[in-house]
Amino acid sequence: MTHWIQAGLIRIQRAMGCAGMPGGQLRNNRRGTAIVEFAVGSGVLLAAFSGTFEFGYTFIQYNRLQTAVAQGARYAALIPYDSATTAPSSTFLSAVQNVVLYGSPTGGTSPAIGGLTAANVNLTVTFANGVPSYMTVSITGYTVNALSELIRSPANPR
Repeated sequence: MTHWIQAGLIRIQRAMGCAGMPGGQLRNNRRGTAIVEFAVGSGVLLAAFSGTFEFGYTFIQYNRLQTAVAQGARYAALIPYDSATTAPSSTFLSAVQNVVLYGSPTGGTSPAIGGLTAANVNLTVTFANGVPSYMTVSITGYTVNALSELIRSPANPR
């Protein structure tokens, strides 16, 4: 009876392709699978890390832009408005733009946020009863590109 069971077991092993030492033939058929698994796994991980970096960098840049606009709006609300119309004077507009760009009304050499220019900073003044009642500072035409920031080095600024 045990001979019959052993013969059946050998037939099953041959049918599965693993005759001889247990796992011997099966191990030879799996040669190279670790490389394929590594390639697929590393590709998925690289995509996940890239997406996480993109999202995180974009979120940081959004917070920087929001802080810069809030500082510019606060500055515009605190200094005296020097125009009789809704169009601000060039001096007033330039000072507000400098606060948004450099953090100082007198200007600076490099903007706090890479790629942001004075053309991106808008100031809208709303009058009520002949006096300015609202100052709205906004950013338009600015895009955040995280991959170019990753590739860009300090020696090669934008």
